[in-house]
Formats: sequence, structure tokens, C-alpha cells
Amino acid sequence: MSNTSLWLNLAVFISSLAGFICLALASDRQGEFLLHRTPSEKERRLFRLFGWPLLVLAWLLCWQGWGWSIGTVAWLGWLTMAGAGLSFYLPWWPWQEKKPVRAKPAPVAKAAPKAAGIGNTESASRMSTRSLVLASSLLAIPAAFVIYLTQQGPEPVFGNNALQGQIGPWSFALAETNDQAPISGPTGAHRKTFQIRFCQACDPHIRRASLQVSKPEPMPAPRQAFNNTRWTRAVEIAIPPNSEVEHQLWLTVEAKNGEIYHQAFDFHQVSPVTAAFIEQMP
Repeated sequence: MSNTSLWLNLAVFISSLAGFICLALASDRQGEFLLHRTPSEKERRLFRLFGWPLLVLAWLLCWQGWGWSIGTVAWLGWLTMAGAGLSFYLPWWPWQEKKPVRAKPAPVAKAAPKAAGIGNTESASRMSTRSLVLASSLLAIPAAFVIYLTQQGPEPVFGNNALQGQIGPWSFALAETNDQAPISGPTGAHRKTFQIRFCQACDPHIRRASLQVSKPEPMPAPRQAFNNTRWTRAVEIAIPPNSEVEHQLWLTVEAKNGEIYHQAFDFHQVSPVTAAFIEQMP
């Protein structure tokens, strides 16, 4: 398994930006601005034919990666970033046509125009500097976001410490979200967060997956279920005060056809820090 989080965000952003560029080329004003000529009707249809599907592709990527609800919000966010970035950058488009500068009539006075000319030159210089700074800032926004995503590193399920296994017909990777000991929650009970990721072909066949300490009942409680229905799922489980390492960590997976699978793991395999915490509990 490879980390798709960074590449998924980049793919959505690039698809959104490319879609907006195609739609801009299909319009009258922006198309003439970008192409230095009026696009033909055939070219407009072609640009629209590429533009709208690219935006739909970005939405499908979000849906596949994060589900309907979160995916739609992520899609709208990336559309906003791509559309706003393109709109604000158009005035500084480097290949725009340069308009000829008309010659101005010579002024009557001599001293005043010289001072005015100096002022106009300084004003133009300040405007050019402000434009350059603003354009650089607009370009830096997506670049900074990409750097941020890169520095986040791979998710725990992609790390070397993730437990690779198979339950029923499905392969998975299970890992603790961080290497810290369980923390005390609002109710006083200690809690620990874990992540799981099934193979891409497995997700459509899985209805729900749950994780808990000690052997579960035939159907675990909903609060022990991993969130999301695709890609990386996470759950925060309670560590009961009477927990023992021998109780093990139990994974339950329910298939969409009603079949239920259980599998137990040694705490030392999945989370050594949790095993040490349980051993030190009074």
C-alpha cells in the first residue's frame, strides 16, 4: 500500500485548475485574453468538452477518497482555491498581449513636468513592485499547501510498524495513530486511537469494522466502529480499568452480505506503548 493522501489532493487540485482554465479559454473575454485572439466556436466547444469533465473528475476523486459528505466539502474547497487563484492571477498573466503606448504631447512648462515625470516613474515602480508581490503571494498559496502536505509524512497505516494481516477474504493494515500512551478522556476513561486500511478492492464489500479490548459480543457497539467507509478509517477505543494484556485487541469486520469475522491481536504487535500502559495499570 502506498500513501495516496498527498497525491489525491494534488490530483484534485490539478484537475480543478485544468477544468477552470479550459472553461476560461471557452469564454469570450478570458479566451481572447489568454489566446490573444477570439476563440472559434469549434474551439469553445472543445474547451467546454474538456473543462466540465475535469471538474467532475475532481469530484469523483474526492468521492472515492473521502466519501460523499467529506468528499463534497473537499471538492468545493479545492474548487475555491483553484478558481480564486486563477482569477487573481489572470491580471499578471505573463503572456498577455502588450498594448502600444501612445505618445504624449510635450508639456509647456519645463520644471513642473520633470517633477511630475519623476513622480509617475516612482508610482509605476511602486505599482509594479506591489503587483509582483501580490502575484508571488498568489502562487505561493498552493505551493505552501503542497509543502505542508509533504511534511505531514505518510499515515500510520503506511508506516513500517503497521500490522499487515488478513481477516476473512480481505487484507488490511492496522496501526496506532501515534506512539503516545492512552490519554484520559472527558469521562476519566483512558482512550487510544487506531487506524485501519483495507485493500482498495475490499472496501466495497465491507459494511462496518470495529475494534475493542477483549472478545466482543456477536455485534460490537456502534461507538467501537471505525469511521468512514473507504480508504483510511480511524476509531478511538476505551481502555477499561480492568484491562489485561491477555485480553488482546479484537477486530470485527461485517460484510455487506451479513457475514461477520473476528480476529485477535497481541497488544505488543499493534501498540507496544498501550501494552506497557495496561501492564502498569493498578
